Amino acid sequence: MRCLLIWLALAINAGVPVLAAESGYPSRSMRFIVPYPPGGGTDLIARVLGAKLSERLGVSVVIDNRGGGNGVIATAMAARSAPDGYTFVIINSSFVAMPLLNKGLPYDPNKDFRPVIRPAESPNIVVARASFGAKSIGELVAMAKAQPGKLTFAEAGFGGPSHLAAELFSYVTGVKMTRISYKGTGPATTDMLGGHVDLMFASITGVLTHVRANKLRGLAVTGLKRSPAMPDVPTVAEAGLPGYEFVSWYGILLPAGTPDPILARLHDEVLKILQQDEVRKVLAAEGGQVITDGPEAFARYVASETRKWAKIIAAMNIEAVR
Repeated sequence: MRCLLIWLALAINAGVPVLAAESGYPSRSMRFIVPYPPGGGTDLIARVLGAKLSERLGVSVVIDNRGGGNGVIATAMAARSAPDGYTFVIINSSFVAMPLLNKGLPYDPNKDFRPVIRPAESPNIVVARASFGAKSIGELVAMAKAQPGKLTFAEAGFGGPSHLAAELFSYVTGVKMTRISYKGTGPATTDMLGGHVDLMFASITGVLTHVRANKLRGLAVTGLKRSPAMPDVPTVAEAGLPGYEFVSWYGILLPAGTPDPILARLHDEVLKILQQDEVRKVLAAEGGQVITDGPEAFARYVASETRKWAKIIAAMNIEAVR
């Protein structure tokens, strides 16, 4: 795990020192890569921040949704981008899980990026199709134990938050469920609404509207505290599983070699955006909580999360993709 701390020691790339002196940065449109289709929590946070960045910087910030490969394709694209500050990527919890679950990544998560800021986190929510028989976590566990492997859960990306949250639930409770894979929260939610899959451990931002409209049933949130976005929904711990907690987090990365002044400018602009009451209210209404970890704190957090999930994935015996 020591390699993660390389983030803290990256020097300015010798081939691009002139960029650091570019007084007009940014002078053209910027690309904000989202490794998932529209409709999930990662996409929502990117769109909120992208719109505000465009206002503050006076240039277009294009949201580039690149779903597929469980986020790997788009993350690799970001790693290969020019380190000039005009392309950056938003990641989520899957960033630390993918190296543990995929032995053939086309990028090095420890060396190919510079951390900018961890802007937010959010608990997930256990949702069921509207006609599902169980109305509580207790009933869900009893049903799953009575019918091992029969219940299905939607996974919006292997190694992603919805997958890890469900696997952790199975590990803590001892139940067996069948995983159904999707390319993002949007497609998974569509099948949930159609009644084609039983459960999803979804990002709150991706399903909140449907829960409020009673098109999906919210059974519990996965954090230790209830979400202000849906205060009537209990936590999984309140439902009788005190050993269970899962929180999705998000972060912004630049390609390795991006000069310090450019990284600092992007960090400072996003930080100012996150301090706006309007933005905080928008994220809170969708189940998100502002964090504002800067580059060093973000790097330490990723190192800690990697250590934690290495132990959990080994204990859950989730098979890695090779």
